[in-house]
Amino acid sequence: MAASSRSRQVLRAVVSDGLLLALSWCAVYGWRFGQWPLLSGGPLGLILGWLLIHYLLGTYTALSRHQLNLARQLRNCLAAALLLVALAAAFQLLRGQQLEATMSRAFLLPVLGLGLASNLLLRLGQSTAHLWKPQQQWLLIAAPEERRALSTAIEIGGCAIPCGIEWRASQAMPPLPSALPGWLALDGVALGLQHQPSAADRAILLAWQQQGVRLLSLAGWAEAFLQRLPPELLASAWAERVDAFSHARSGPAARLKRLGDLFGSGLLLLVLAPLALLRLRLHRDVCCGRDGQPFVRIRLAGSGRFSALPQLINVWCGEMSLVGPRPLSPEAMALLEARFPGADLRQWMRPGMTGWGRIIGPPPEEPDTLAWELARDLYYLRNHSLLLDLRLLATSLLLLGVPAAWRR
Repeated sequence: MAASSRSRQVLRAVVSDGLLLALSWCAVYGWRFGQWPLLSGGPLGLILGWLLIHYLLGTYTALSRHQLNLARQLRNCLAAALLLVALAAAFQLLRGQQLEATMSRAFLLPVLGLGLASNLLLRLGQSTAHLWKPQQQWLLIAAPEERRALSTAIEIGGCAIPCGIEWRASQAMPPLPSALPGWLALDGVALGLQHQPSAADRAILLAWQQQGVRLLSLAGWAEAFLQRLPPELLASAWAERVDAFSHARSGPAARLKRLGDLFGSGLLLLVLAPLALLRLRLHRDVCCGRDGQPFVRIRLAGSGRFSALPQLINVWCGEMSLVGPRPLSPEAMALLEARFPGADLRQWMRPGMTGWGRIIGPPPEEPDTLAWELARDLYYLRNHSLLLDLRLLATSLLLLGVPAAWRR
């Protein structure tokens, strides 16, 4: 895609966000004062400041390149809101004046809150663009085994975001022509692990990136477009895996996840405490926990939709999580690791009562349910967040009331 086309996309995003913020201002003004606002320096400065801060933070550029994730967008919006409120207060104080009604925090905060909503609408439009715009076009450069793994995943499970694909073999590939993005109308290029581009090809790829063509690994492409990570696409070096999956073991998201587990399991255990008087029959079995440590999982004897409820005790004790990979016995885990060298990564996180790998389940034509679930578990390990956990918990609660035959 040409640089001018990408620039037009950035400009459209800036203009759209500005118009939505202006409408937000008018809405709040009309609600508070019962009349249509007059154009003045305050509102105009606020809107231009909001747009400038987001432009400097790269919000609109990332939006045009389909690289704006929710966490980055929220951080940018929070930074813009705090900076604008501080600048408005400082400007009025330097002039020796009190804050005007339309520049006070009581007025600015609702406007900036609506500005956040408008910014989120832009991202929603981007994430659903494949429903009403032409599909993205991607060039995938892969070794034969990588192409087989990815082709199988696409044929059976489909793409969460449909796109057009051009394949190129990584072995003995001719030099990349600089005009290729224009010929194929490329939105991005995904490179396999075994592909080592020449110095000339690296320069061309970086030039394409400057023009707005997105560069991803095949694993990154699978995460973005399939919402699965086939284990065949994992890096073979242990150090690379540690770097890629460190999100599953540490950081704010992991600490928030544990706090959510304690709060959620504790609250549910209090609500369900009277059931302990019923002397329900329990079943105990040994499963692999985090880092392969065995623990005793507790379930109701017999199968059923609510048989997993006693696992709330395992969650409270830190042996399980509300959301995570399926708990497996040591024998089943050993078989999975023998088939897929990257299967041990799923033990970097506590197993869960529900999880991304089990929501809805594999397609009916999928012959290898273990491989399907592992691919989705690996995606979850790389992308877990509080919002994703809440989404999976809500989906699981809804599925409790849906007959199994309706879940396909």
